[in-house]
Amino acid sequence: MTRRTGTPPNLAIGMVVYDRHYDMPGTITDFVGPFVCLTRPTGLTWRSPQASVRPATAYERRQLRAIARLHAQRQRGIAPA
Repeated sequence: MTRRTGTPPNLAIGMVVYDRHYDMPGTITDFVGPFVCLTRPTGLTWRSPQASVRPATAYERRQLRAIARLHAQRQRGIAPA
């Protein structure tokens, strides 16, 4: 059984963060113990230790939005230009 702990002061659900362990940005969906649950627009989800994530830079947030647009285009069957 997992137990929720308090949310770290610099992280919040819905926040875009950069995971240094996996070397990619993601959006926080939950906190479970010492882990942060992350997701990407493609549906990939994973858990990382809170110590390995930091708030994303503007560049990393744009990168995540671009991935979301590309994924949506591919789902519709539209090839990217």
